Amino acid sequence: MAGFAKRPHRKSGAAHSEKSFEMPEEKDTGSDSYITASFFDDDDDDDDIPDTRRRRSGKTRLTYDDEEKEAKKPNIFVRAIHAIFPMKGDGVAESVRKVIFDIAVVAFVITGGSVIYDIVNEEYQKIEVDKKVEEMYKPVEKNETVEDVKQKIMKELNLTDGDIKSIEAEKPGIQVDFLGLYSQNPDIVGWISLGDENDPIVNINYPVLQAADNDYYLTHNFLKQTTQRGAIFADYRNKFGNGELSANTILYGHNMWNGDTMFAKLSRYYDGGIPKGETNDPLKFYREHPSITFNTLYDNAEWKVFACVLFNTQEELGEVYPYINVRDFKNKKAFNNFILDIMDRSVIWTDVDLQYGDNIMTLSTCYYPYGKEKADTRVAVFARKVRDGESTEVDVSAAVRNPDPLKFTYQYRVEGGSWGGRKWDSSKLIGYEG
Repeated sequence: MAGFAKRPHRKSGAAHSEKSFEMPEEKDTGSDSYITASFFDDDDDDDDIPDTRRRRSGKTRLTYDDEEKEAKKPNIFVRAIHAIFPMKGDGVAESVRKVIFDIAVVAFVITGGSVIYDIVNEEYQKIEVDKKVEEMYKPVEKNETVEDVKQKIMKELNLTDGDIKSIEAEKPGIQVDFLGLYSQNPDIVGWISLGDENDPIVNINYPVLQAADNDYYLTHNFLKQTTQRGAIFADYRNKFGNGELSANTILYGHNMWNGDTMFAKLSRYYDGGIPKGETNDPLKFYREHPSITFNTLYDNAEWKVFACVLFNTQEELGEVYPYINVRDFKNKKAFNNFILDIMDRSVIWTDVDLQYGDNIMTLSTCYYPYGKEKADTRVAVFARKVRDGESTEVDVSAAVRNPDPLKFTYQYRVEGGSWGGRKWDSSKLIGYEG
């Protein structure tokens, strides 16, 4: 049609304004007219009559009722609230659906936020805390004297000569390496490292602390800040005196989720660090890292790795071997029995020999090859301190995988089989005549 009349606007609620409208000269017989006799009637009843008239194009014209509905339609925010949260009038199924959805969203937000926090915090620990603490550890370098190191420590940590002398009086015989660390945290008992600064995959390089229990440093770092990664720490029952060291020094550390920091890399001794499906040398990691450096406040030493064992912690899954409760040996027989027990269970056999009187070190961390929800397990790496006058070298080519380690009940339940008896070369245990 050439033209059509629009509904006039009211000036007030009582009357319409008068306005002329252009009318078609001829009625289009092919469709109903837009105009009826009652259209301009002042009677307000026409407001209740839906306008169902159409344009010639066939498109539906918006009715007044539709206009009112459109005006009353909730905004997108309100509609979103109604779609997400249970409302009056929702059926049981709809309410349940919304509740489940809401719980899922909350869980996602919480866990997502937690993951982001863990990532950020771990980076902060590596970049800020680890670097700061490493700078406090001052081994004497070539062309340096002990006095040079002391002066460096005093300058960097704002200590006085009196502070240094006070520490030396409190800890007679303490190495200058640890003076700076001790001044900041007297819980320091040593420093552990695996690999070196040029090693592309191993970065165990941390202070070792000792508290009055085995809980505090699970959640606190060297600076005593609360953190998920905690610190590397010694069993509170171990001895670290000048000239005094427990026969079995037990150190703990978290196996961090990133598979990189703290004691995470220790699991490589157990599984070789080989992705599932690959058949590389399962002793590759051991061959590249046959020894560990652990220096105490009073002594520097290398320790040769000789065993790696997966231990169970749940009685319902089988044997719970008390390896963390063995710190000293009453006699030679007790020492030999402990070594035999460990070697029976070890997944690796090395060329390292052992004898009563040796100092042993046990490094323990969480590791869940069967899934934490199924078996709460620990992997422990055992090393022997290099004896006075002994070479630090190890013949790694002589190392082999134990074809039949003694396992706990759950392992046999999952993997099948049974133990075939001791096959370890017990001549490596010097003085044992079993």
